[in-house]
Amino acid sequence: MPNLKLRKPQLLAACAALTAVCAAQAQTLPAVPSGLLPSTAASAPVAGVPAQLLGAAQVAPRTGTYVVPSVAVLATQTSNATLGTGSPARSDTVLQVLPRLFLQSSHARWRLDGNLGLSGTYYAAGVEPNLVTPDGNARLHSEWVKNLLFVDAGFGASQQSVSPYQGAGGPVQGSRYTTTQWHVAPYIERMLEPGLRLLVRSDDTWTHTSNTPSQSTVSGGRYLDQRLLLERAPTPIGYGLDLRQLYSTYDNEPYAWLRDTTLRASAGVAVAPHLVLSVIAGHEKVQAYTAQQSDTLYGVRAQWRPSPVTHLDATVEHRFFGTGWLLRLHGGGPRARLSLRWSRDATSGLAPLGSGQTAQSNLGTLLDGLLAAQIPDPLQRARMVQQLLGEAGLPAGLQTAGGYYTSSSILRNDLVLTAALLRVRDSFALSLYRSRVQDLFLPGQGVLRLLQLTSNDNVQTGAAFNYGHRLSPLDNLNLTLQDELDSGFGPNQGRSARQRSLIVQIDHRMSPRTTALVGLRRQLLSSTLVLGGTETAVFAGLVHRF
Repeated sequence: MPNLKLRKPQLLAACAALTAVCAAQAQTLPAVPSGLLPSTAASAPVAGVPAQLLGAAQVAPRTGTYVVPSVAVLATQTSNATLGTGSPARSDTVLQVLPRLFLQSSHARWRLDGNLGLSGTYYAAGVEPNLVTPDGNARLHSEWVKNLLFVDAGFGASQQSVSPYQGAGGPVQGSRYTTTQWHVAPYIERMLEPGLRLLVRSDDTWTHTSNTPSQSTVSGGRYLDQRLLLERAPTPIGYGLDLRQLYSTYDNEPYAWLRDTTLRASAGVAVAPHLVLSVIAGHEKVQAYTAQQSDTLYGVRAQWRPSPVTHLDATVEHRFFGTGWLLRLHGGGPRARLSLRWSRDATSGLAPLGSGQTAQSNLGTLLDGLLAAQIPDPLQRARMVQQLLGEAGLPAGLQTAGGYYTSSSILRNDLVLTAALLRVRDSFALSLYRSRVQDLFLPGQGVLRLLQLTSNDNVQTGAAFNYGHRLSPLDNLNLTLQDELDSGFGPNQGRSARQRSLIVQIDHRMSPRTTALVGLRRQLLSSTLVLGGTETAVFAGLVHRF
């Protein structure tokens, strides 16, 4: 692509443009220069990618290990450190220290990826309690018996929101807790013959919660996903047999368990070189406390992959709860990318973080698509994406509807659309999202519904716009606008909260590994759940990568 002239500041501005506010009072950390990966030999230039980055990425070995530690220090003077907590406005000076470690290790039989960090927050005037919370994840993929036995394992920690719909004395808007998950998945995957694949897999996830607000009903539990799959590729006709069971059990909630067992048979035909159409038929059995439901399952599926970086997957099925669907679309060219995910499914808050069962727009996926035509090797491209994310100081997932904790299974309808456009010195990104969450009870669980103390029924609708501009080779301007409306329905009818925010930030590269930033934040909150208000804050900080 000789006409594409993406430079390093533009790619970094693209990272900044693809971010939204990660929390009610969060800033975007700025770009930090590269030079982290060892360059052992000269490499031929690839159109559109900075040479100094390619020198590291293209010669990076397919096996090996590298570690990138970093730390950010951020000081904020705010007029309202209690915004969203239900307390009167109080000013404070807030200091944050954010260490982070990125690790990637790839070998013949295993690969380890980690992006782990801590967030330490100190309130000088003691308006809020000082807090240290973990954030990040690590994943291991290993091959124990070649082409037969594999084991995946993982760890994740994140901050989750507690439902504010808990009446007097319950958690208020903005209350959060820490979720820690451990995951292990042994599985057998084997090509029985060309085009015929066998998969036997068991995913086990344990969830632990901490730092929970008083009077909340947050608890952890166990989530089990077992699957037996036999499928033949459509050449031009294929088929599949899929037996799967999902089982959720909550700690201290003996009545909240749910088991969902499905058997699917599918038949597909390749109607065009890149298009496969399939029909699905099967049976579903759902069991819960005092209730059980069985129903037929049927639907259709379409898979379209015109290029390695553009694909569409769509499935619509008749399920025990009505119509369920999953639509995923990724596409675009070297200057623009689009990502869309729309789903409706019964799920659990205990499902693995990042499993795709929650609404999330993934920044890494968009950057991967932007670089796919320039860096064909997936391992080299993954390292490049991680490096660009780290240089811009951005999370891998953009902020979207987070949903709230509930001690019952839920029916969730999520729509997330993210688009990015790159120019020579400017970049634009837009994220639109809508999430409708409803407590799920089977026929025969009427008593449990009546005894339910809290309801999670709500709709979150929001938009985030980000504009990045390269002022000079050392300076960048970043502007972020976000608007979110949270409204209840059913038992929560008439309750709502709306929050708007504006963040303006300038960062300056002080040295090859250190960047300084200054900015201004303005927030407005109107709510029937808690005391609303406004906040004005100024902030400054440093980011250093070792």
